Order: sequence, then structure tokens, then C-alpha cells
Amino acid sequence: MHKLLQNAFQGDKFSIAKLISLFESSNPTDTLECIELDNALPKKARGLLVGLTGAPGTGKSTLIQHLGNSLLTKKKEWRIAVVAVDPSSPISGGALLGDRTRVSFHDSERTYFRSQASDLDLGGIGRNTYRVCRFLRHFFDTVLVESVGVGQSEIEIARLSDITLLALQPFSGDQIQFMKSGVMEIPHAFVITKCDAEELAKKSYHQLRASLNFLGRVEASTEGIPPIFQTSSLSNSGFDELAEYLIHEKAKIAVDESAREEYFLKKELRYFFGEYGVKALTREIHNTFSVSFETRRKMLLDSLNARWEKYAEEG
Repeated sequence: MHKLLQNAFQGDKFSIAKLISLFESSNPTDTLECIELDNALPKKARGLLVGLTGAPGTGKSTLIQHLGNSLLTKKKEWRIAVVAVDPSSPISGGALLGDRTRVSFHDSERTYFRSQASDLDLGGIGRNTYRVCRFLRHFFDTVLVESVGVGQSEIEIARLSDITLLALQPFSGDQIQFMKSGVMEIPHAFVITKCDAEELAKKSYHQLRASLNFLGRVEASTEGIPPIFQTSSLSNSGFDELAEYLIHEKAKIAVDESAREEYFLKKELRYFFGEYGVKALTREIHNTFSVSFETRRKMLLDSLNARWEKYAEEG
């Protein structure tokens, strides 16, 4: 374990992949190794978590490739990881994991790509995506997380990320569509892709901006509207501006990891034990902040398993 961790900090991709596999495993022995690994990591991670979401076909993978290359060019000392979540089949349970075939970075030594299946999770990311990203941000300056293609209500990427980007393609909705609740409410910034279709892109830009201005007035927002970026992979335009935005935000963002940890702990309890699990351990969730996340996770799941077995015996 110590050797793998040492190699991972030196950028060895095989070691990083081996360690990530522990967080994606359901083997009890691997759970213990995750706790050991979590306790060995620095208390503060260096990486920025950037979530990218959008409907299927909006060009999320292409956006990640060009954005990643811009970040690598502007920040010669940075290392970048990508976690791409693909939908799992409701029939076979398998996933294509094909996003990596679309993404090619010009500096492969400073990048790492990991594909994940969604495990039929309905939030847009996989069950173990948070645990993997939490690990990766210790080794990379930016972790780009691509959700599955989403609709209007899959917004869990916002719970995971420090910055959330929503990709829209030209004319993907009118002003009423842009004002609907759900995924339109979560982005820190909007990215209109495929802007080589200039007329449609301009119309979509102005419709989106007008909708956001209207909503800002209705909600009496003092923060102003989120920035809107226009990108085109054909002309390779707009990506440098988006990269500059992320670099600027990384320098000033304050991360509240405790709220994020609590959310994903509750999610896991809910997955295995439903609302009963969350309500039964509300006090324990708040009283275990002094130990590492992986230790808390095991303590809470073990506690509920013990209660479940006791009830089963009495029943």
C-alpha cells in the first residue's frame, strides 16, 4: 500500500488505477484498505472538482478534450484527471465506457482518464464517483467529471463539484425551456457548444441570457447571472476563455468538504437502507466528523448492519 501511494504521488498511472479500484470494490477487505489509504492522505487536497453535465449529444467529451488541452497549455505545472460516467444498461447491467475513445490530450504524461459505470444510479453520476474524485484531487490540480447525458432533474453533479458547467447546444430550447427548474438552476457557468453554427448559436446565447436576466430579477439575485461561454471544436474557439475562468475560480474558491461528505454518506445509507437508515443514524452522522470519511462510512454501515441483523433475529 505504501509503495503504491508513493508511486501515485510521483504520477504513476498504474498505481493510481490500482488504488482507485479499492474505492470501486465491494470487497470488505478492500474497505479496510480504503480506510488505511484515507488516513495516509494529506488532510487538505489540492485539486479543483469541475463537474460537466448536459443532455446526450451536446459534446461534453469534446469539450473536456479541448478544455483540458487549454488548461495544460496555460498551466505547465498542472496535472489533470478526468472521470467520465457512462450509463449502465437496465437490461444487462453493463456499460460501454466509450468516452475515453473520444478524448485525446496533447500531453498524456500530465493526464489521467478513468471511466465509470453509473450502476443505474439516477443522479447522473455513479455510486462511487464521489469517493474516487475525493481520492484523485490529492494527486491532480483539476479533476474534470463528466456526468451521463442528463434530462431536467439529474443534478447530483452539483453536489459533487466545486464548479458545475452545463453544456447546451445551439437551439436546445426556447426561453420557457431555459427558465424551467432543475438542471438549469445548478450551473456556475453555461457553455454553448458547437458554435460553428453561428446564427443558431447567437440566437441561443441571447435567449439564454435574457432568461437568466429575467430569473435574476424575479429572484432579486445580487450575484448577477452566471457567465455564458461559446465554444467550437471546429474553429477551436472559446476554450481558452473557459480555461481562464476555471483558473481564476480555483484561486479563490472555498471548499466545504464537510457538507459534501455528509450528503454522500446519507446517499449511501439511503441506497442500502432507505430513509430508515438516514433517520436512524442522524446523530451518529454528525458525531463522527473527527475521523476520516472512509472510517465514518464503515462505522455507519456497520452500525446499520448490526441493527438489521438484530431485528432479523428478533423477527
